[in-house]
Amino acid sequence: MADLEQTIADRRELSRRWDAIRNNDLLNLLVLSLPPLLGAERCALFVVDPDAGEIWLEAGTAVVQRQICVATEGSIVGECVASGRAVLRHGLADVDGAHRQVGEALSYPVDSALTVPVLAEGRVVVGALQVLNRRDGAPFDAADQVLLEQVAFSVQPSVQRLYDSRQLLQRSRALDAEITLLLERATALRPGHSLRTFAPVQAAHPEGFWHHRWNGKCYPPFIDPQATEHLQASWDTQANDVLIATHQKVGTHLAKKFLVELIREQADLPERHPMAGGDIGHGAVPWPEVFLSQESEAAWQEFLAATSDRPRLWYTHCALEDLPCRRIDPGTRFVVVIRDPRAVVVSQYFFWMRHPLLGLETGLDLERFSELFAEGDLYFGDYCRHVRGWVEAKGRLDSAQLCVLRYEDMVERKSQSLAQLQTFLYPGKTLDPKRAEAITASTGFQSMKQALSNNPGSFHLNPQIYFRAGTTDDWRQHLSSRAEATIAAAVRQRWAGLEDHPLIGPYLGALSSD
Repeated sequence: MADLEQTIADRRELSRRWDAIRNNDLLNLLVLSLPPLLGAERCALFVVDPDAGEIWLEAGTAVVQRQICVATEGSIVGECVASGRAVLRHGLADVDGAHRQVGEALSYPVDSALTVPVLAEGRVVVGALQVLNRRDGAPFDAADQVLLEQVAFSVQPSVQRLYDSRQLLQRSRALDAEITLLLERATALRPGHSLRTFAPVQAAHPEGFWHHRWNGKCYPPFIDPQATEHLQASWDTQANDVLIATHQKVGTHLAKKFLVELIREQADLPERHPMAGGDIGHGAVPWPEVFLSQESEAAWQEFLAATSDRPRLWYTHCALEDLPCRRIDPGTRFVVVIRDPRAVVVSQYFFWMRHPLLGLETGLDLERFSELFAEGDLYFGDYCRHVRGWVEAKGRLDSAQLCVLRYEDMVERKSQSLAQLQTFLYPGKTLDPKRAEAITASTGFQSMKQALSNNPGSFHLNPQIYFRAGTTDDWRQHLSSRAEATIAAAVRQRWAGLEDHPLIGPYLGALSSD
């Protein structure tokens, strides 16, 4: 909380400095007087930020500061700035462009616009003035342009000061993002669900990633390596055990929901069974290494005893070779979930950035995170090697023990995924179609988010923060072409030879086609 308080104080100081630079009286007068002067409905003053490649709105009719930021390409304002000349447009209501998108966002349709540059010495464009929609419905004309250019010349000194001080605005934006992130970290875990960390911990990279090193891999600091070693020396799984084996952020909670609901439907669970009420939190579906790290040995043994003769569901993020058990019963089954690596990168980035116990630098950006992901030394080891180890399952598992699901199918082909799990776990039983429909409906993103918000059970994460998108291609909105290329190169190398694999092959094909 001390970091948050200091960041808020820094942000307030920047706001004070910006207000001292900004000529509020002049800008307010401009907004009030310019529309009637030109017979327009609205006006706007934009300032150029060449460092960010965008233009922000600093003052305008019925808008607030920086409510609108437009790219220097693809907009009327951008055209004016790039050319250094006035731009007149009419009949815009039926023309696609940034003006239409902004108009829809503000519920204000734009039909005509006159935009003139604000010029500094050497004809450097530092901003733009714009008026929208003449009240009489006529287009703006040359006389309007001359008048607006005179106004632009008059306000140039004030716009110049804003332009010269744009670094303050950039820093303010960075602090706003940091404050948002720190607030998310403060509420990431539900009250009463804090996790202990185990010293000593180290930073895996300059950007943070507090961790322990075990079996050559990076593990989060809330897992005690001694607990994992104890499990490997003492825990024998049983025939009634089902383990969800995933890397992080590939659909673990979605798989838990599918399986809990399926087991509740098909198994005769006593009322006091941890899964009987539909809980998908750690009290019903434990993560063994975290359970034993955070709880006592007595609590671990109590859970084993209470569930030994009934279906048990676990999840783990470790690689196949790092399973936290001494012996795998031949009846134990594993559900493995895999996902498009590009989507994994984006989901892991937002998850780990928001986690309060990992020490990630608030300024870590997705471009750098993509490089770290490609290097492979993040929590639970390299994603591609992790997946390859499980889908090939060499040496430790029989093929009948393994069911591999694609996250994309769990989201977009729910009935197919449920049928696959039904056949895997209960091959001699059928599932009533109405119950199957109810289960698939309960696994919808918004349904799960709302259900966990209303009745979280032992679910320890705040769903309002950690249930972020729930789609299969959200990564397209976040990854740059450079980051995507970095990821693709690493994936092709580590999945080489799997081009014909029925589940991995489509991912490799998508990397090539995209």
